Amino acid sequence: MVYLDDSILQAGKIASAGSKMLRNFAAPFDAEVVTRLNEPCERAVLGEFGLEPPKSLPDGVLLCNDVFGHVRTVVAERGLCSLRPTYGTVSRYGLIPTACSMDQIGVVCRTPAEGFSLLARIAGHDEKDGAMFPDARYSYEKPAQAPRLHREALPYADLVEPVFHILAYAEISGNLSRYDGVKFGYRAENYKTLEELYTKTRTEAFGFETKLAAVMGCLALSQDHYAALYDKALRARRLIRDSLRFDLYDVLVLPVESRLPVLAGLPSLTFRGVQLAAGVKNEGALLAAWEALS
Repeated sequence: MVYLDDSILQAGKIASAGSKMLRNFAAPFDAEVVTRLNEPCERAVLGEFGLEPPKSLPDGVLLCNDVFGHVRTVVAERGLCSLRPTYGTVSRYGLIPTACSMDQIGVVCRTPAEGFSLLARIAGHDEKDGAMFPDARYSYEKPAQAPRLHREALPYADLVEPVFHILAYAEISGNLSRYDGVKFGYRAENYKTLEELYTKTRTEAFGFETKLAAVMGCLALSQDHYAALYDKALRARRLIRDSLRFDLYDVLVLPVESRLPVLAGLPSLTFRGVQLAAGVKNEGALLAAWEALS
């Protein structure tokens, strides 16, 4: 059985993204990944907009958008695998956005082989998603040569977490601005002005972590802090990406909690307390590394 994160639209099903704000939102159409799967799927409610750890995970294969790594951490503790493909290889059409430059639907599975098998069914160019590679489909096969593993500290490793949070919160704050109680979603009662409607709706319908993300994102994008925070974080993100030397190694061995793959758009595989990351569209190296380390 395949389960879908509640942020993935499935026609006629409630897609709440784990939030009270969307508790009654019935999806009007299928996400592209649902269309490509073409089989019955169950729903799984995870943390609100991916900002909170899931209270539980379904007993089966799960498709989800794990930007903050909360699902990945729980998966590693349970002895399962989490596979996140290269950014831009799986369509995000029909995915309720969290942080658009980092959103990517991945797979929670029992083994990497199971995950790659499902990934091959849903990956490939979709013209409805404007941030995709042109490849029509992908074949995930391990290379003939053993992968070169890199376990040492990376340049600018201390910048990954602050840069990730600044950019993620900035994008989240923009995506959350659509939830105002006017067009769709939860609407507060007993308001007198439009501003009061906005304030009461968001106060009542958003959880603490979502409110914090929205406030921090607005701060990063504000006139007083844009250059010092957001613009500098964008520059640092490019610096971090350019510092990776996949000409010298094939796979990075990272802590489970590292958000480098999400920030840099790299494919990653998490299992048994370790996270592996490879170069763009080099998922096969992850499979080879998993076999080498098993």
